Amino acid sequence: MVWIGVFAIAVGGTSLSAQRVLTYYEEREVQLPSIPTHGDIPFQPKLTYSNSLKITFPKDVKPLPKSGCYPVTSAWLKRENALPGVAMKAKDWHDLHLFLPSGSVLWTSQMTATCGDTIKIHASMIRGATNQKGQQIKVWRVGYYGGSEAREVWSSGPLNLKRYNIPGVRSVTRMVETKWPVTTNFTIGKDWTPGLYLVTSETSAGKIENMSPLIIKGKIGTSKLLLIHSTMTWAAYNSFGGRSAYMGPVVTLRERSRVVSMDRPLIGSGMNHLDRDAISLVQFLEEKGIAVDQIADTDLNNNPSILSHYSGVIFSGHPEYMTNNIFKSIIAARNNGINLAFLGSNTAYWQVRLSSSPAGADRRIAIYKDPLTDPITSPDKISIQFDNPRINMFPSLITGESTAGVHVRGTMSVVSVPKWLKIPATATLSGWPSNTEIDSQVSGNAAPPNEHLIFSGKFYRTRVSKSPLIKKPIISSRNYEGQTIWYTTPSGSAVFVAGVNYWACELSYSCYEGTVNSETKKILQSVTTQVLTLWQTKAIGNRLH
Repeated sequence: MVWIGVFAIAVGGTSLSAQRVLTYYEEREVQLPSIPTHGDIPFQPKLTYSNSLKITFPKDVKPLPKSGCYPVTSAWLKRENALPGVAMKAKDWHDLHLFLPSGSVLWTSQMTATCGDTIKIHASMIRGATNQKGQQIKVWRVGYYGGSEAREVWSSGPLNLKRYNIPGVRSVTRMVETKWPVTTNFTIGKDWTPGLYLVTSETSAGKIENMSPLIIKGKIGTSKLLLIHSTMTWAAYNSFGGRSAYMGPVVTLRERSRVVSMDRPLIGSGMNHLDRDAISLVQFLEEKGIAVDQIADTDLNNNPSILSHYSGVIFSGHPEYMTNNIFKSIIAARNNGINLAFLGSNTAYWQVRLSSSPAGADRRIAIYKDPLTDPITSPDKISIQFDNPRINMFPSLITGESTAGVHVRGTMSVVSVPKWLKIPATATLSGWPSNTEIDSQVSGNAAPPNEHLIFSGKFYRTRVSKSPLIKKPIISSRNYEGQTIWYTTPSGSAVFVAGVNYWACELSYSCYEGTVNSETKKILQSVTTQVLTLWQTKAIGNRLH
């Protein structure tokens, strides 16, 4: 029997990252091999905050790469913004929703590159698409550009895309990986401005059908701030081919992938993460004139020393999946006076590991989430929760918080305004989307001792029972606490933690899932601008008390 379909469902997961998952699949029903188990593995000593202060940067996995891009001037962002953008406005971006695939889809051979690199594009029409011809592939740089929010730097010209099959899943890992041929390619010009780019597939009429992110890296240390994009989290939530790290096809809901591949188009919740955690934030930063260098989390895994070239490091939205190298690199940065800003929540929840695919290095991500089924059992490689006693490194070592709720909505109010932050003492943050994830501060020996609350508030998760046996719906709710905090370390590092996954999305008017009112947006923009301005001074924490 062949199952073919498009299916959207709301699901929850033990990851505390409940999500909408799209399954688009074309798969012959087969009996998949069972997932082997093995005996338990030893527990590790708990890493305490005081012991974490001794952590140093892990060694670079490979030599620090050099940029092939021309050096930019100190006024590069102002000049970039003056260039003509595409024919779009913030509202057009807000209305652009690519959760469901339609027509054409694509993926690129690299998600992170530098000038001079050649990027291979693998594109295909999908089943059920109309017989259109003349699709084009374009490359856009994300920015501000007077409100158009992007500018075009390359176009393939008209193409007649073919439709390729999605390989059926047969392996123990349940990994979906397309093996499509190269459709076309482009070489990144030396004069391309580093930053976040989108490789888009469009109809002959200019309608965007799918996009793939590309992070172009410039010279290290050009800006004082470094923005790290969570590409591994985007891949974990990607459900192209019927499987993500959360679920499988509708006929086998529990058959989720244990390894996810970047060699496939980005759709579903993976696409939503790209929109709300990356595109929206970059557009906001460039509108406000806040210059940042940009890399992928996979770059940081290979070169922890990158962080030593910056005064402040930014993580956006939902950096849920990390390698052991990344986790320790963040702690080492904090121990060396490098400021940290987490503009989201659910940071460093799952430890994962990377491996190569036929397309290149770091394209596959192991996400078993079970210590008894992951064939790799070493504490620095096994893919389970960081706070699992077999790893015993709590996320609160970095953020001072832990995940408190998912699929919640609520309001936050000021608890205490620090002297360095200029906002009204009566400020409130309301109107968060119903898919909000929140963090709350924790105490104990796995958290910094001097956390300071800025915002706090009750969030609610409401479930409505519609059983036919019950005449009236039963509404049950549970409340959670969402909190924004900051703290400093002995090195002088200052750490800001938003505690809400939609913080970055709501900074911009272009984010599809944005719902907060104008007053809340102004407060969020003000707080973020002030934090990132201060965080450009290394060890600013020494001056904030």
